Amino acid sequence: MSDRPRLGADLVVECLAAEGVTHVFGLPGTTIMEVIDALARQDAVRYLATRHEQVAGFMADGFSRAGTGLGVCLASRGPGAANLSIAVQNANDESIPMLVLIGQVSGAFSERRAFEEMDVVSAFRPQCKWAVEIHRQDRLPELLQRAVRTAVTGRPGPVVVSLPHDMLQAPATETPARRVWIHPPAPDPSGVAEAARLLAAAERPAIIVGGGGAGDAGAHLALAEAAGAPLVTTWLRKNVVPNSHPAFLGSLGYGAHEVSDQLVRDADVLVALGCRFSEFSTKRWTLVSPGTHLVHADVDPTELGRVHPPRVGLVSDATAAARALATALAPLTAADPTRADRRTARLEGLRKQYAEAAALPRVPQGGSTVTSAALTHAVQRLAGRDDVVIVQDVPTFGPWVQRHVAFDRPRSYYGSAGGAMAWGFPAAMGMALARPDEKVIALSGDGSFWMVAQDFETCVRERIPVVNVIVNNFAYGNTRDRQRFAHDGRYHGVFLGNPDFAAFARLLGGHGVRVTDDADLVPAIEQALTRPGPSIIDLVQDRMEGLPHGLTPPKAR
Repeated sequence: MSDRPRLGADLVVECLAAEGVTHVFGLPGTTIMEVIDALARQDAVRYLATRHEQVAGFMADGFSRAGTGLGVCLASRGPGAANLSIAVQNANDESIPMLVLIGQVSGAFSERRAFEEMDVVSAFRPQCKWAVEIHRQDRLPELLQRAVRTAVTGRPGPVVVSLPHDMLQAPATETPARRVWIHPPAPDPSGVAEAARLLAAAERPAIIVGGGGAGDAGAHLALAEAAGAPLVTTWLRKNVVPNSHPAFLGSLGYGAHEVSDQLVRDADVLVALGCRFSEFSTKRWTLVSPGTHLVHADVDPTELGRVHPPRVGLVSDATAAARALATALAPLTAADPTRADRRTARLEGLRKQYAEAAALPRVPQGGSTVTSAALTHAVQRLAGRDDVVIVQDVPTFGPWVQRHVAFDRPRSYYGSAGGAMAWGFPAAMGMALARPDEKVIALSGDGSFWMVAQDFETCVRERIPVVNVIVNNFAYGNTRDRQRFAHDGRYHGVFLGNPDFAAFARLLGGHGVRVTDDADLVPAIEQALTRPGPSIIDLVQDRMEGLPHGLTPPKAR
């Protein structure tokens, strides 16, 4: 090994290690070669090379969602940075913390239209929580620590850091900053007291928990029990609380049961915890009734009143707010047992309606391809295991999970509400690296998977044991269904010609099996779960297989 002096690139890696970063995902490029070399010269931070920068970004996203550390991705200037932008935008829309490092042309050449030069800060500022270019090496520890702190505190999100090449190549004398721990905010006691009085007087209370409420299901359930209130989660956040709890009434959004939507419409007092009232969760902002008294808790004060003005707004970590409300509410409800009994009886009736609607679907007999009903049963079987993580990236099959699959184990189910196709497989790769003691299963559509299929080679090379279940209906199923219902069945540009994905897996050195019959589905999944490396299960469906019976896509407006 050469006697290369310590450079700015080494300082970058040292700062990452000091912040507890364990993995960096990226693709090599000229302006980041010194960073990659610095990563190669140490053992604290592992670097994994992908075949596309978008995959690196989605892997960092998945790593962060897994809850064991901050996901970090790395790309070179210009085209490499542009390829990352889809993952950055998706993470920003979903409040996922992520650190994005981008190599930049040397400061001596900036504004000369140097090769692949891009104004990184201007390009990414609308897509992220913060974007900064570091021109002075002595400020690297300060600004990298600020970038990490910004990504993970308040409303989380991606932070983009542009690193000019000459700064990375220059000798370094600085040292990493000491790691800083920041505790989330707690709610104002007077606001809690006012909210508790509102809830105590309610006849039809309801609770919505969003992605900002993930982490401590017990606090949310304690509030639901104290209030005698039904609890729903926002779209694709179904396992924020155990679905078997008597207060759980489903998940809002595309595919929600009517009983879940109606209890929100009927609420006289609605408590929203870590919820931003997104388009899908609120039926395009029509679900909350004008006369409803809203109690809204969020770490980001700009979310309070952005869509619905609250009667009580609490700038607080959602879990801390739930815990404080439950404590304040308990003596008030105990003082009015008659009202509490009415609310309990109402909740029991709603729960019964939900259980009937959410029952597993009947599997049709005699088909020649795999049905979504059979896959739903298989996913429910997997959800009952204590060592499986399910990652959903398939819009056509997603409503089947939304309606019928119950999750009880925390952090065992993830779906992307940001809308970016191809998120699921790379995110599952990141989660598998973050949680190596669990089995990660990605449910992907054929359209989504084929956008990132080249990185199955990354899975094989790095021995990342993701099981990819490809729901293969030879179509962009979501768009096909919209053309079916909104455009009189005029199908144009939605049907695909696919390879044998199982053979593709074997070609790259992984495990692959093609399934064309419902009876073979569960055995194929069970076999794949025993394999040490990655697998593809090519689940062949009829090209018109789609949404659950009676569900139509939201009309475009």
